[in-house]
Amino acid sequence: MKHSATLTLAKTEFKRLCGKDAQFVLEPALPSFEISRVDGEWLFRAPNEVELLYAVYDCAERFSGYDFFEPGTEDFDPTEVKCVPDNGVLVPARPVTVRHCGFIQEFPFDETDTPKLFDFMAKNKLNYLLVWMKYYDELPEYLKEYASVRGITIESGHHNFEYLIPQEKYGKSHPEYFAIRGKDSDIKALPGVTHASRQLCTTEPGLRKEIAQQLLAYCKKNPELTRIGLNPNDGFGWCECPRCSKYYLPDDNRKFRSSTKPGYFYAENAYDEFIKAVAEELHKHKPEIALNFFAYVNYASPAKNFKLTPGIAVQHANYWRCVKHDIFDADCPTNRGFFNDITAWSKAKAGGEFMIYEYYMGINFYMSVPLLFWKRMFDEFDCYKNLAVDGVLTQFQMGHWSVYGSNYRFMAAAARGEDFESTMRRFYERRFGKHASDAEKFFNSLAAVMESFDDCHIPTPASLFSRITLSQLEVLLPAARKLARKLPALRPAADLEIWISYLIRFKKLYDKEISRTITAAEMKQFLSWIKRNKSRRVVAAPALRYLGMWLEDIQNNHPCRFFDVDWPAEFQRRRKEFKNISTR
Repeated sequence: MKHSATLTLAKTEFKRLCGKDAQFVLEPALPSFEISRVDGEWLFRAPNEVELLYAVYDCAERFSGYDFFEPGTEDFDPTEVKCVPDNGVLVPARPVTVRHCGFIQEFPFDETDTPKLFDFMAKNKLNYLLVWMKYYDELPEYLKEYASVRGITIESGHHNFEYLIPQEKYGKSHPEYFAIRGKDSDIKALPGVTHASRQLCTTEPGLRKEIAQQLLAYCKKNPELTRIGLNPNDGFGWCECPRCSKYYLPDDNRKFRSSTKPGYFYAENAYDEFIKAVAEELHKHKPEIALNFFAYVNYASPAKNFKLTPGIAVQHANYWRCVKHDIFDADCPTNRGFFNDITAWSKAKAGGEFMIYEYYMGINFYMSVPLLFWKRMFDEFDCYKNLAVDGVLTQFQMGHWSVYGSNYRFMAAAARGEDFESTMRRFYERRFGKHASDAEKFFNSLAAVMESFDDCHIPTPASLFSRITLSQLEVLLPAARKLARKLPALRPAADLEIWISYLIRFKKLYDKEISRTITAAEMKQFLSWIKRNKSRRVVAAPALRYLGMWLEDIQNNHPCRFFDVDWPAEFQRRRKEFKNISTR
Protein backbone atom coordinates (compact mmCIF):
# COMPACT_ATOMS: atom_id res chain seq x y z
CA MET A 1 0.00 0.00 0.00
CA LYS A 2 1.25 3.48 -0.87
CA HIS A 3 2.17 5.38 2.27
CA SER A 4 0.09 8.54 2.10
CA ALA A 5 0.42 11.15 4.85
CA THR A 6 -2.63 9.72 6.64
CA LEU A 7 -1.40 6.12 6.49
CA THR A 8 2.07 7.17 7.56
CA LEU A 9 0.55 8.95 10.53
CA ALA A 10 -1.46 5.85 11.42
CA LYS A 11 1.64 3.66 11.39
CA THR A 12 3.71 6.19 13.32
CA GLU A 13 1.02 6.70 15.95
CA PHE A 14 0.56 2.98 16.53
CA LYS A 15 4.29 2.58 17.01
CA ARG A 16 4.39 5.58 19.38
CA LEU A 17 1.35 4.64 21.45
CA CYS A 18 1.58 0.87 21.46
CA GLY A 19 5.25 0.22 20.71
CA LYS A 20 4.39 -2.27 18.02
CA ASP A 21 3.94 -2.69 14.30
CA ALA A 22 0.73 -3.78 12.61
CA GLN A 23 -0.63 -4.74 9.25
CA PHE A 24 -2.87 -2.15 7.58
CA VAL A 25 -5.28 -3.31 4.88
CA LEU A 26 -7.76 -1.33 2.79
CA GLU A 27 -11.08 -3.07 2.18
CA PRO A 28 -13.54 -0.63 0.57
CA ALA A 29 -16.54 -2.87 1.25
CA LEU A 30 -16.26 -2.51 5.03
CA PRO A 31 -18.58 0.06 6.69
CA SER A 32 -15.83 1.18 9.12
CA PHE A 33 -12.58 -0.07 10.64
CA GLU A 34 -12.05 -3.53 12.09
CA ILE A 35 -9.40 -4.49 14.66
CA SER A 36 -8.18 -8.10 14.65
CA ARG A 37 -5.37 -10.30 15.85
CA VAL A 38 -3.77 -12.89 13.58
CA ASP A 39 -1.14 -15.21 15.03
CA GLY A 40 -0.26 -12.69 17.71
CA GLU A 41 0.00 -9.73 15.32
CA TRP A 42 -2.27 -6.72 15.00
CA LEU A 43 -4.37 -6.35 11.85
CA PHE A 44 -6.28 -3.19 10.98
CA ARG A 45 -8.73 -3.30 8.09
CA ALA A 46 -10.81 -0.35 6.92
CA PRO A 47 -12.55 1.16 3.89
CA ASN A 48 -10.15 4.13 3.75
CA GLU A 49 -7.00 5.47 5.35
CA VAL A 50 -8.76 7.81 7.76
CA GLU A 51 -10.62 4.82 9.20
CA LEU A 52 -7.27 3.06 9.60
CA LEU A 53 -6.09 6.04 11.65
CA TYR A 54 -9.26 5.82 13.72
CA ALA A 55 -8.54 2.13 14.30
CA VAL A 56 -5.15 2.99 15.78
CA TYR A 57 -6.59 5.46 18.27
CA ASP A 58 -9.45 3.14 19.14
CA CYS A 59 -6.99 0.33 19.80
CA ALA A 60 -4.86 2.61 21.98
CA GLU A 61 -7.86 3.46 24.16
CA ARG A 62 -9.47 0.04 24.33
CA PHE A 63 -6.41 -2.11 24.87
CA SER A 64 -3.30 -0.01 25.53
CA GLY A 65 -4.24 2.11 28.54
CA TYR A 66 -4.81 5.50 26.88
CA ASP A 67 -7.65 7.95 27.27
CA PHE A 68 -8.06 10.96 24.95
CA PHE A 69 -10.59 13.00 26.91
CA GLU A 70 -9.61 16.55 26.03
CA PRO A 71 -7.39 18.41 23.57
CA GLY A 72 -3.73 18.35 24.45
CA THR A 73 -3.85 15.35 26.79
CA GLU A 74 -3.01 11.66 26.49
CA ASP A 75 -3.76 10.10 29.84
CA PHE A 76 -2.00 6.76 30.22
CA ASP A 77 -2.77 4.19 32.90
CA PRO A 78 -0.58 1.05 32.75
CA THR A 79 -3.15 -0.87 34.79
CA GLU A 80 -5.60 -0.45 31.89
CA VAL A 81 -3.39 -2.27 29.37
CA LYS A 82 -5.42 -5.31 28.35
CA CYS A 83 -4.39 -8.85 27.60
CA VAL A 84 -5.67 -9.76 24.15
CA PRO A 85 -5.97 -13.11 22.37
CA ASP A 86 -3.59 -14.10 19.58
CA ASN A 87 -6.41 -14.60 17.10
CA GLY A 88 -9.85 -13.18 16.48
CA VAL A 89 -11.79 -10.00 15.76
CA LEU A 90 -11.55 -7.67 18.74
CA VAL A 91 -13.56 -4.74 17.31
CA PRO A 92 -15.88 -5.64 14.44
CA ALA A 93 -16.63 -3.21 11.64
CA ARG A 94 -20.09 -1.68 12.00
CA PRO A 95 -22.07 1.03 10.21
CA VAL A 96 -21.75 4.52 11.66
CA THR A 97 -24.85 6.35 12.83
CA VAL A 98 -24.11 9.58 10.94
CA ARG A 99 -21.45 10.28 8.31
CA HIS A 100 -20.49 13.76 9.54
CA CYS A 101 -19.86 14.60 13.17
CA GLY A 102 -17.84 17.39 14.68
CA PHE A 103 -17.65 20.94 15.91
CA ILE A 104 -18.76 24.47 15.13
CA GLN A 105 -16.02 26.99 15.91
CA GLU A 106 -17.12 30.56 16.61
CA PHE A 107 -13.74 32.03 17.53
CA PRO A 108 -10.38 32.54 15.79
CA PHE A 109 -7.90 29.73 15.29
CA ASP A 110 -4.92 29.53 17.61
CA GLU A 111 -1.62 28.01 16.52
CA THR A 112 -1.19 26.39 19.94
CA ASP A 113 -4.70 25.09 20.62
CA THR A 114 -5.82 24.32 17.05
CA PRO A 115 -3.42 21.37 16.51
CA LYS A 116 -4.59 20.00 19.87
CA LEU A 117 -8.19 20.31 18.73
CA PHE A 118 -7.50 18.55 15.43
CA ASP A 119 -5.68 15.75 17.28
CA PHE A 120 -8.60 15.37 19.68
CA MET A 121 -11.03 15.17 16.77
CA ALA A 122 -9.08 12.41 15.04
CA LYS A 123 -8.60 10.47 18.27
CA ASN A 124 -12.36 10.62 18.85
CA LYS A 125 -13.31 9.96 15.22
CA LEU A 126 -14.79 13.42 14.62
CA ASN A 127 -14.49 14.51 11.02
CA TYR A 128 -16.21 17.88 10.48
CA LEU A 129 -15.49 21.48 11.47
CA LEU A 130 -17.72 24.44 10.60
CA VAL A 131 -16.03 27.84 10.91
CA TRP A 132 -16.68 31.46 10.04
CA MET A 133 -15.16 32.60 6.76
CA LYS A 134 -13.38 35.44 8.55
CA TYR A 135 -11.61 32.87 10.73
CA TYR A 136 -10.85 30.43 7.94
CA ASP A 137 -9.06 33.31 6.19
CA GLU A 138 -6.57 33.28 9.08
CA LEU A 139 -5.95 29.52 9.13
CA PRO A 140 -2.34 28.81 8.05
CA GLU A 141 -1.78 26.37 5.21
CA TYR A 142 0.10 23.92 7.41
CA LEU A 143 -2.89 23.67 9.75
CA LYS A 144 -5.21 23.10 6.81
CA GLU A 145 -2.97 20.19 5.86
CA TYR A 146 -2.83 19.07 9.49
CA ALA A 147 -6.64 18.81 9.50
CA SER A 148 -6.80 17.13 6.11
CA VAL A 149 -4.34 14.39 7.08
CA ARG A 150 -6.59 13.63 10.06
CA GLY A 151 -9.69 13.33 7.90
CA ILE A 152 -11.31 16.58 9.00
CA THR A 153 -13.55 18.32 6.47
CA ILE A 154 -13.67 22.06 7.07
CA GLU A 155 -16.70 24.02 5.97
CA SER A 156 -16.14 27.76 5.69
CA GLY A 157 -19.30 29.76 6.14
CA HIS A 158 -21.54 30.34 9.17
CA HIS A 159 -23.40 33.71 9.47
CA ASN A 160 -21.74 35.43 6.54
CA PHE A 161 -24.06 37.82 4.70
CA GLU A 162 -22.00 40.71 6.05
CA TYR A 163 -18.74 39.00 5.09
CA LEU A 164 -19.82 38.45 1.49
CA ILE A 165 -21.66 41.75 0.98
CA PRO A 166 -20.06 44.25 3.37
CA GLN A 167 -21.88 47.53 3.67
CA GLU A 168 -18.60 49.40 3.41
CA LYS A 169 -18.17 48.07 -0.13
CA TYR A 170 -21.74 47.95 -1.44
CA GLY A 171 -23.68 50.42 0.69
CA LYS A 172 -23.50 53.35 -1.72
CA SER A 173 -23.22 51.57 -5.06
CA HIS A 174 -25.91 48.95 -4.42
CA PRO A 175 -28.27 50.05 -1.66
CA GLU A 176 -30.88 47.70 -3.14
CA TYR A 177 -28.86 44.74 -1.81
CA PHE A 178 -29.68 45.60 1.80
CA ALA A 179 -32.73 44.97 3.93
CA ILE A 180 -35.46 47.59 4.23
CA ARG A 181 -37.48 47.94 7.40
CA GLY A 182 -41.25 48.10 7.29
CA LYS A 183 -43.11 51.13 8.62
CA ASP A 184 -44.16 49.37 11.81
CA SER A 185 -41.10 47.15 12.19
CA ASP A 186 -39.74 46.64 15.70
CA ILE A 187 -36.31 45.68 14.29
CA LYS A 188 -34.25 48.81 14.77
CA ALA A 189 -31.28 50.02 12.77
CA LEU A 190 -27.88 49.08 14.11
CA PRO A 191 -25.80 51.99 15.46
CA GLY A 192 -23.63 53.52 12.75
CA VAL A 193 -25.27 51.55 9.95
CA THR A 194 -26.55 53.55 6.99
CA HIS A 195 -29.20 51.02 6.05
CA ALA A 196 -31.74 49.67 8.49
CA SER A 197 -29.96 46.35 8.94
CA ARG A 198 -26.96 44.40 7.76
CA GLN A 199 -29.32 41.68 6.56
CA LEU A 200 -29.83 41.49 2.82
CA CYS A 201 -32.76 41.64 0.43
CA THR A 202 -32.76 37.97 -0.57
CA THR A 203 -35.28 38.47 -3.39
CA GLU A 204 -33.09 41.02 -5.19
CA PRO A 205 -31.90 39.34 -8.48
CA GLY A 206 -28.71 41.35 -8.66
CA LEU A 207 -27.76 40.38 -5.12
CA ARG A 208 -28.18 36.69 -5.90
CA LYS A 209 -25.80 36.92 -8.84
CA GLU A 210 -23.29 38.95 -6.88
CA ILE A 211 -23.24 36.50 -3.97
CA ALA A 212 -22.73 33.60 -6.39
CA GLN A 213 -19.77 35.48 -7.86
CA GLN A 214 -18.35 36.16 -4.40
CA LEU A 215 -18.63 32.48 -3.50
CA LEU A 216 -16.93 31.45 -6.74
CA ALA A 217 -14.12 33.90 -6.04
CA TYR A 218 -13.82 32.49 -2.52
CA CYS A 219 -13.57 28.94 -3.87
CA LYS A 220 -10.88 30.04 -6.32
CA LYS A 221 -8.94 31.61 -3.47
CA ASN A 222 -9.35 28.46 -1.34
CA PRO A 223 -9.32 25.54 -3.80
CA GLU A 224 -8.97 22.98 -1.00
CA LEU A 225 -12.54 23.64 0.19
CA THR A 226 -15.28 21.22 -0.77
CA ARG A 227 -18.05 22.85 1.30
CA ILE A 228 -19.04 26.47 1.85
CA GLY A 229 -21.87 28.02 3.80
CA LEU A 230 -24.32 30.79 2.96
CA ASN A 231 -26.28 32.09 5.91
CA PRO A 232 -27.99 35.28 7.09
CA ASN A 233 -26.38 37.37 9.77
CA ASP A 234 -27.39 36.16 13.21
CA GLY A 235 -30.74 37.31 14.55
CA PHE A 236 -33.71 38.83 12.82
CA GLY A 237 -33.90 42.02 10.77
CA TRP A 238 -35.13 40.48 7.51
CA CYS A 239 -35.96 42.70 4.60
CA GLU A 240 -39.54 43.97 4.64
CA CYS A 241 -39.69 45.47 1.16
CA PRO A 242 -42.95 44.76 -0.76
CA ARG A 243 -41.31 42.03 -2.84
CA CYS A 244 -39.82 40.17 0.13
CA SER A 245 -42.96 40.58 2.23
CA LYS A 246 -44.98 38.57 -0.28
CA TYR A 247 -42.86 35.54 0.61
CA TYR A 248 -43.23 35.64 4.36
CA LEU A 249 -45.57 33.35 6.25
CA PRO A 250 -47.61 34.97 8.99
CA ASP A 251 -47.50 33.54 12.48
CA ASP A 252 -50.73 31.57 12.22
CA ASN A 253 -50.17 29.43 15.34
CA ARG A 254 -49.13 26.40 13.30
CA LYS A 255 -45.87 26.13 15.20
CA PHE A 256 -44.33 26.92 18.50
CA ARG A 257 -40.70 27.96 18.17
CA SER A 258 -39.09 28.95 21.40
CA SER A 259 -36.67 31.25 19.60
CA THR A 260 -39.27 33.08 17.51
CA LYS A 261 -41.57 35.53 19.19
CA PRO A 262 -45.26 35.37 18.31
CA GLY A 263 -46.14 37.82 15.58
CA TYR A 264 -42.83 37.57 13.73
CA PHE A 265 -43.09 36.13 10.25
CA TYR A 266 -41.46 32.96 8.98
CA ALA A 267 -38.86 33.65 6.31
CA GLU A 268 -38.11 30.21 4.87
CA ASN A 269 -39.91 30.80 1.56
CA ALA A 270 -37.73 33.78 0.67
CA TYR A 271 -34.56 32.26 2.10
CA ASP A 272 -34.89 28.80 0.53
CA GLU A 273 -35.65 30.25 -2.89
CA PHE A 274 -32.58 32.46 -2.49
CA ILE A 275 -30.43 29.42 -1.63
CA LYS A 276 -31.77 27.49 -4.62
CA ALA A 277 -31.02 30.37 -7.02
CA VAL A 278 -27.47 30.90 -5.70
CA ALA A 279 -26.76 27.14 -5.74
CA GLU A 280 -27.83 26.88 -9.37
CA GLU A 281 -25.49 29.70 -10.36
CA LEU A 282 -22.64 28.34 -8.24
CA HIS A 283 -22.97 24.79 -9.61
CA LYS A 284 -22.82 25.98 -13.20
CA HIS A 285 -19.13 26.65 -12.57
CA LYS A 286 -18.29 24.52 -9.50
CA PRO A 287 -20.63 21.51 -9.40
CA GLU A 288 -18.33 19.72 -6.97
CA ILE A 289 -18.86 22.32 -4.21
CA ALA A 290 -21.52 21.64 -1.58
CA LEU A 291 -23.47 24.75 -0.59
CA ASN A 292 -24.57 24.56 3.04
CA PHE A 293 -27.21 26.70 4.72
CA PHE A 294 -28.92 27.00 8.10
CA ALA A 295 -32.47 26.23 9.19
CA TYR A 296 -32.72 28.46 12.22
CA VAL A 297 -35.05 30.66 14.30
CA ASN A 298 -37.69 32.01 11.90
CA TYR A 299 -36.40 30.15 8.82
CA ALA A 300 -36.26 26.69 10.39
CA SER A 301 -38.69 24.78 8.16
CA PRO A 302 -38.27 23.83 4.51
CA ALA A 303 -40.31 25.93 2.14
CA LYS A 304 -43.12 24.13 0.39
CA ASN A 305 -41.80 21.97 -2.48
CA PHE A 306 -38.16 22.85 -1.64
CA LYS A 307 -35.83 19.87 -2.07
CA LEU A 308 -32.33 19.15 -0.86
CA THR A 309 -30.87 18.28 -4.23
CA PRO A 310 -27.27 17.13 -4.85
CA GLY A 311 -24.76 19.76 -3.80
CA ILE A 312 -27.08 21.38 -1.24
CA ALA A 313 -26.90 20.67 2.51
CA VAL A 314 -28.97 22.09 5.36
CA GLN A 315 -28.03 22.35 9.04
CA HIS A 316 -31.09 22.55 11.27
CA ALA A 317 -30.39 24.33 14.56
CA ASN A 318 -32.10 23.04 17.70
CA TYR A 319 -31.82 26.54 19.12
CA TRP A 320 -33.36 26.96 22.61
CA ARG A 321 -34.40 23.33 22.70
CA CYS A 322 -35.63 21.67 25.88
CA VAL A 323 -33.06 19.34 27.46
CA LYS A 324 -35.53 17.76 29.87
CA HIS A 325 -37.12 15.79 27.02
CA ASP A 326 -36.00 13.99 23.90
CA ILE A 327 -36.07 16.06 20.76
CA PHE A 328 -38.61 13.60 19.36
CA ASP A 329 -40.87 13.61 22.44
CA ALA A 330 -44.37 14.34 21.09
CA ASP A 331 -45.52 15.39 24.56
CA CYS A 332 -42.83 18.07 24.90
CA PRO A 333 -44.41 21.34 23.75
CA THR A 334 -41.00 22.90 23.24
CA ASN A 335 -39.29 20.19 21.22
CA ARG A 336 -42.35 19.27 19.21
CA GLY A 337 -41.85 22.23 16.88
CA PHE A 338 -38.19 21.32 16.37
CA PHE A 339 -39.02 17.73 15.57
CA ASN A 340 -41.71 18.75 13.10
CA ASP A 341 -39.04 20.71 11.24
CA ILE A 342 -36.52 17.87 11.47
CA THR A 343 -39.02 15.43 10.04
CA ALA A 344 -39.89 17.84 7.24
CA TRP A 345 -36.23 18.27 6.30
CA SER A 346 -35.75 14.51 6.25
CA LYS A 347 -38.59 14.25 3.76
CA ALA A 348 -37.08 17.07 1.68
CA LYS A 349 -33.89 15.06 0.97
CA ALA A 350 -33.50 14.42 -2.74
CA GLY A 351 -29.80 13.71 -3.14
CA GLY A 352 -28.60 16.50 -0.87
CA GLU A 353 -27.67 16.33 2.82
CA PHE A 354 -29.35 17.11 6.13
CA MET A 355 -27.41 17.81 9.33
CA ILE A 356 -28.33 18.81 12.87
CA TYR A 357 -26.76 21.91 14.47
CA GLU A 358 -26.77 21.14 18.20
CA TYR A 359 -25.76 22.87 21.42
CA TYR A 360 -24.20 20.18 23.57
CA MET A 361 -22.28 22.92 25.32
CA GLY A 362 -25.31 25.14 25.31
CA ILE A 363 -24.69 28.51 23.80
CA ASN A 364 -22.28 30.92 25.46
CA PHE A 365 -25.26 32.46 27.22
CA TYR A 366 -25.75 29.19 29.15
CA MET A 367 -22.60 30.13 31.09
CA SER A 368 -21.50 26.67 32.26
CA VAL A 369 -24.77 25.57 33.87
CA PRO A 370 -25.17 21.76 33.89
CA LEU A 371 -26.20 20.13 30.63
CA LEU A 372 -26.36 16.41 31.34
CA PHE A 373 -28.52 14.42 28.96
CA TRP A 374 -26.14 11.66 27.93
CA LYS A 375 -28.65 8.84 27.49
CA ARG A 376 -30.97 11.21 25.65
CA MET A 377 -28.14 12.02 23.24
CA PHE A 378 -27.75 8.37 22.25
CA ASP A 379 -31.50 7.95 21.82
CA GLU A 380 -31.64 11.03 19.63
CA PHE A 381 -28.81 9.78 17.44
CA ASP A 382 -30.76 6.56 16.89
CA CYS A 383 -33.74 8.66 15.88
CA TYR A 384 -31.60 10.72 13.50
CA LYS A 385 -30.29 7.56 11.90
CA ASN A 386 -33.84 6.43 11.18
CA LEU A 387 -34.54 9.81 9.59
CA ALA A 388 -31.42 9.52 7.37
CA VAL A 389 -29.75 12.51 9.02
CA ASP A 390 -26.25 12.84 7.55
CA GLY A 391 -24.48 14.62 10.37
CA VAL A 392 -24.54 16.24 13.81
CA LEU A 393 -22.42 19.27 14.73
CA THR A 394 -22.13 21.13 18.01
CA GLN A 395 -20.70 24.40 19.23
CA PHE A 396 -17.79 24.23 21.66
CA GLN A 397 -15.33 26.31 23.67
CA MET A 398 -12.00 25.18 25.06
CA GLY A 399 -12.57 27.24 28.20
CA HIS A 400 -15.25 25.00 29.72
CA TRP A 401 -14.13 21.55 28.60
CA SER A 402 -14.32 20.21 32.16
CA VAL A 403 -18.04 21.07 32.15
CA TYR A 404 -19.07 19.95 28.66
CA GLY A 405 -16.21 17.76 27.44
CA SER A 406 -18.08 14.59 28.38
CA ASN A 407 -20.88 15.68 26.02
CA TYR A 408 -18.39 15.84 23.15
CA ARG A 409 -17.08 12.38 23.96
CA PHE A 410 -20.57 10.90 24.11
CA MET A 411 -21.56 12.69 20.91
CA ALA A 412 -18.59 11.10 19.16
CA ALA A 413 -19.45 7.65 20.53
CA ALA A 414 -23.12 7.96 19.55
CA ALA A 415 -22.15 9.05 16.04
CA ARG A 416 -20.11 5.86 15.63
CA GLY A 417 -22.90 3.57 16.80
CA GLU A 418 -21.38 2.79 20.20
CA ASP A 419 -23.56 1.26 22.90
CA PHE A 420 -24.62 3.72 25.62
CA GLU A 421 -24.12 1.45 28.63
CA SER A 422 -20.64 0.32 27.61
CA THR A 423 -19.69 3.90 26.73
CA MET A 424 -20.75 5.10 30.18
CA ARG A 425 -18.94 2.27 31.93
CA ARG A 426 -15.79 2.99 29.95
CA PHE A 427 -16.09 6.72 30.73
CA TYR A 428 -16.25 6.23 34.49
CA GLU A 429 -13.61 3.51 34.64
CA ARG A 430 -11.09 5.28 32.40
CA ARG A 431 -11.64 8.81 33.70
CA PHE A 432 -11.91 8.04 37.40
CA GLY A 433 -10.29 4.62 37.89
CA LYS A 434 -10.87 3.20 41.35
CA HIS A 435 -13.04 6.24 42.13
CA ALA A 436 -15.46 5.45 39.30
CA SER A 437 -18.36 4.67 41.65
CA ASP A 438 -17.87 8.00 43.48
CA ALA A 439 -17.88 9.85 40.15
CA GLU A 440 -21.00 8.06 39.00
CA LYS A 441 -22.81 8.96 42.22
CA PHE A 442 -21.75 12.59 41.84
CA PHE A 443 -23.00 12.93 38.26
CA ASN A 444 -26.21 11.10 39.07
CA SER A 445 -26.81 13.54 41.93
CA LEU A 446 -26.15 16.50 39.65
CA ALA A 447 -28.49 15.08 37.01
CA ALA A 448 -31.14 14.67 39.71
CA VAL A 449 -31.03 18.42 40.34
CA MET A 450 -31.95 19.00 36.71
CA GLU A 451 -34.70 16.39 36.95
CA SER A 452 -36.15 17.87 40.15
CA PHE A 453 -38.66 20.06 38.34
CA ASP A 454 -41.29 18.96 35.86
CA ASP A 455 -41.42 21.66 33.21
CA CYS A 456 -39.36 21.97 30.06
CA HIS A 457 -35.88 23.33 30.63
CA ILE A 458 -33.90 25.45 28.25
CA PRO A 459 -30.68 25.54 30.27
CA THR A 460 -30.16 29.24 30.77
CA PRO A 461 -29.01 30.32 34.24
CA ALA A 462 -32.40 31.92 34.92
CA SER A 463 -34.28 28.77 33.96
CA LEU A 464 -32.15 26.66 36.30
CA PHE A 465 -31.71 29.00 39.25
CA SER A 466 -35.38 30.02 39.36
CA ARG A 467 -36.38 26.39 39.89
CA ILE A 468 -33.81 24.91 42.27
CA THR A 469 -32.76 25.76 45.80
CA LEU A 470 -29.33 26.73 47.00
CA SER A 471 -29.19 23.64 49.22
CA GLN A 472 -29.56 21.37 46.17
CA LEU A 473 -26.21 22.70 44.94
CA GLU A 474 -24.50 22.93 48.31
CA VAL A 475 -24.97 19.22 49.06
CA LEU A 476 -23.01 18.45 45.87
CA LEU A 477 -19.89 20.28 47.01
CA PRO A 478 -18.44 17.62 49.39
CA ALA A 479 -18.64 14.95 46.68
CA ALA A 480 -17.03 17.26 44.12
CA ARG A 481 -14.31 18.21 46.60
CA LYS A 482 -13.67 14.54 47.40
CA LEU A 483 -13.09 13.68 43.73
CA ALA A 484 -10.93 16.76 43.25
CA ARG A 485 -8.73 15.81 46.20
CA LYS A 486 -8.40 12.18 45.14
CA LEU A 487 -7.61 12.98 41.49
CA PRO A 488 -5.72 16.31 41.57
CA ALA A 489 -3.78 15.58 38.36
CA LEU A 490 -6.92 14.82 36.37
CA ARG A 491 -8.27 18.18 35.29
CA PRO A 492 -11.91 17.19 34.64
CA ALA A 493 -12.01 15.74 38.17
CA ALA A 494 -9.98 18.48 39.81
CA ASP A 495 -12.24 21.11 38.22
CA LEU A 496 -15.45 19.64 39.66
CA GLU A 497 -15.02 21.49 42.95
CA ILE A 498 -14.51 24.78 41.09
CA TRP A 499 -17.57 24.11 38.94
CA ILE A 500 -19.92 23.43 41.85
CA SER A 501 -18.46 26.38 43.77
CA TYR A 502 -19.14 28.54 40.72
CA LEU A 503 -22.76 27.36 40.53
CA ILE A 504 -23.28 28.02 44.24
CA ARG A 505 -21.88 31.55 43.96
CA PHE A 506 -23.92 32.18 40.82
CA LYS A 507 -27.13 30.95 42.49
CA LYS A 508 -26.60 33.20 45.53
CA LEU A 509 -26.15 36.25 43.33
CA TYR A 510 -29.10 35.29 41.16
CA ASP A 511 -31.37 35.15 44.21
CA LYS A 512 -30.10 38.56 45.31
CA GLU A 513 -30.74 39.91 41.82
CA ILE A 514 -34.34 38.72 41.93
CA SER A 515 -34.84 40.29 45.36
CA ARG A 516 -33.04 43.45 44.10
CA THR A 517 -30.54 43.32 46.98
CA ILE A 518 -27.41 42.59 44.94
CA THR A 519 -24.47 45.01 45.12
CA ALA A 520 -21.77 45.89 42.61
CA ALA A 521 -19.13 44.85 45.17
CA GLU A 522 -20.56 41.34 45.33
CA MET A 523 -20.58 41.07 41.56
CA LYS A 524 -16.98 42.29 41.34
CA GLN A 525 -15.94 39.67 43.90
CA PHE A 526 -17.59 36.99 41.76
CA LEU A 527 -15.76 38.19 38.65
CA SER A 528 -12.45 38.30 40.53
CA TRP A 529 -12.99 34.76 41.78
CA ILE A 530 -13.65 33.55 38.22
CA LYS A 531 -10.52 35.27 36.93
CA ARG A 532 -8.44 33.71 39.71
CA ASN A 533 -9.62 30.31 38.48
CA LYS A 534 -9.28 31.05 34.77
CA SER A 535 -6.80 28.20 34.33
CA ARG A 536 -9.62 25.80 35.14
CA ARG A 537 -11.75 24.71 32.20
CA VAL A 538 -15.02 25.72 33.82
CA VAL A 539 -16.01 29.21 32.63
CA ALA A 540 -15.33 30.09 29.00
CA ALA A 541 -14.24 33.65 28.23
CA PRO A 542 -17.48 34.66 26.41
CA ALA A 543 -19.44 34.16 29.64
CA LEU A 544 -17.50 37.02 31.20
CA ARG A 545 -19.10 39.38 28.68
CA TYR A 546 -22.56 38.54 30.01
CA LEU A 547 -21.42 38.80 33.60
CA GLY A 548 -19.88 42.17 32.75
CA MET A 549 -23.23 43.31 31.36
CA TRP A 550 -24.82 42.20 34.62
CA LEU A 551 -22.34 44.33 36.58
CA GLU A 552 -23.15 47.34 34.39
CA ASP A 553 -26.85 46.91 35.11
CA ILE A 554 -26.19 46.69 38.84
CA GLN A 555 -24.09 49.85 38.73
CA ASN A 556 -26.87 51.63 36.82
CA ASN A 557 -29.51 50.33 39.23
CA HIS A 558 -31.26 48.42 36.44
CA PRO A 559 -32.57 44.86 36.57
CA CYS A 560 -30.22 42.46 34.83
CA ARG A 561 -31.02 42.68 31.13
CA PHE A 562 -30.74 38.95 30.45
CA PHE A 563 -32.50 37.56 33.52
CA ASP A 564 -36.14 37.53 32.53
CA VAL A 565 -37.48 36.92 36.00
CA ASP A 566 -40.89 35.98 34.59
CA TRP A 567 -39.39 33.69 31.96
CA PRO A 568 -40.88 30.43 33.32
CA ALA A 569 -44.33 31.99 33.61
CA GLU A 570 -44.07 33.59 30.18
CA PHE A 571 -42.94 30.32 28.66
CA GLN A 572 -45.86 28.53 30.29
CA ARG A 573 -48.22 31.13 28.86
CA ARG A 574 -46.80 30.74 25.38
CA ARG A 575 -46.96 26.97 25.56
CA LYS A 576 -50.64 27.16 26.49
CA GLU A 577 -51.24 29.61 23.67
CA PHE A 578 -49.74 27.16 21.22
CA LYS A 579 -51.04 23.95 22.79
CA ASN A 580 -53.16 23.13 19.75
CA ILE A 581 -50.28 23.32 17.31
CA SER A 582 -50.97 21.89 13.89
CA THR A 583 -48.23 20.91 11.49
CA ARG A 584 -48.00 21.70 7.84
